[in-house]
Amino acid sequence: MYEIRDPVHRTIEFSEREKALVDHPYVQRLRHIRQLGLSFLVYPGANHDRFSHAVGAMHIAGRVFARITETSGDVLRKQFKESDLAYFREVLRCAALLHDIGHAPFSHVSEKFMPPLGDMDLPRAWFSRFDPKRKASHEDYSILLIAALSRGRRAPIREHEAQDIASLIHHDVIPSGQWQKKYGSRAGIHDFLHALISGEIDCDRMDYLLRDAHHTGVAYGLHDMEHLIANLGAVFRRGRLVLTIDLTAVRAFEDFLLARYHMYLQVYLHKTTTGFDYFLDRAFSARELSCPIPGDAAGFARLRDGTFWEGLFAAAENPRNTWSRRLVGRHPAKLLLSASGDRPDDQRLLREFSAALRKGRIFFFVITSRQYLSRLNPSHKNESPLLVRRKILGRVKFEAVEHYSSLLQKYNEVINIQNLYVLPEDFIRARKAIRDRG
Repeated sequence: MYEIRDPVHRTIEFSEREKALVDHPYVQRLRHIRQLGLSFLVYPGANHDRFSHAVGAMHIAGRVFARITETSGDVLRKQFKESDLAYFREVLRCAALLHDIGHAPFSHVSEKFMPPLGDMDLPRAWFSRFDPKRKASHEDYSILLIAALSRGRRAPIREHEAQDIASLIHHDVIPSGQWQKKYGSRAGIHDFLHALISGEIDCDRMDYLLRDAHHTGVAYGLHDMEHLIANLGAVFRRGRLVLTIDLTAVRAFEDFLLARYHMYLQVYLHKTTTGFDYFLDRAFSARELSCPIPGDAAGFARLRDGTFWEGLFAAAENPRNTWSRRLVGRHPAKLLLSASGDRPDDQRLLREFSAALRKGRIFFFVITSRQYLSRLNPSHKNESPLLVRRKILGRVKFEAVEHYSSLLQKYNEVINIQNLYVLPEDFIRARKAIRDRG
């Protein structure tokens, strides 16, 4: 076993085989992609990278699976052998490590400049549906790199393992023929493992909330991960495996949801950061900065944040490249209104402000942000993907978490925010135009 020190988890251990993945240039590239994009322009400490998040998510995945096999081993062993459980743990940890491997520089901002799927060297047979005209996402690039990791004499993973790992990350990728032959849809184990990577209680969010809070210096993302993991389990319901938490951990689960909610409002959707994201988008669109994203693994792996930043600094030397100059000079847009998409009064103000700015011929832009506290629906009739384990007079009972969480009952609404901005040099003129709108 090998280990590295980490500011969030203290010590992260990994095996010889996992070390071959961790050390691979495709994974090491994540050291040069910032986890939070342009957020460091607002939070000076937010210089952490996607590599630290990747190994942190792998660590949590191992802990979560170990805890579930400890608390619910009898449930799992009714369907699976020890060798099966060992394989599930292995692909789960690898999926957690590689889930963000396809992020381009500046993360989500550059995704709109990715090519269509048909221009990428993807293993089409892995996909349940493949639309060559669909624009690629970072998840598609993750599949591109994972497939490449299984090729060549010194490949750290085999092809069927790569496909199984990819299927836990991308909703359109199916498990390998070996997986389907051995497990099929038995006990819904594939869906169960997929939910541990991206679900209501997943390894991805457990890590990035704590990590991002640590590096931005805020308390919003803190949650009781230890208590949450300690109370996880699994149960068979209607022929499928379902994640469970003990009744005593419901408040820890609510804490986890609120941490995500507050981090989106205060950090991920910060008014200044989203304004800078818009500037970067305009710099790319105006061709002040070139954004070629190759469709092959080797070409993509050469992309790093630093390369694009040097391009931005070079572009900013030209007085005509106003968007690059605003970014490099750190001249943020000015927020005039933050409107709720669900409040009629806010929408009326947004229309009035926009009309006044158009009349005054003042440039403005609106950024719409939508997020969920949870995708659990308290009124949904189907079986919940997360059950509460409750003991009554020695008998164990399982019920949907929605029935036990007052927070879900009251606050499970979509975050729907529309921010209206103007450029800093137009701020005074814009305020006057709005005050005089009549």
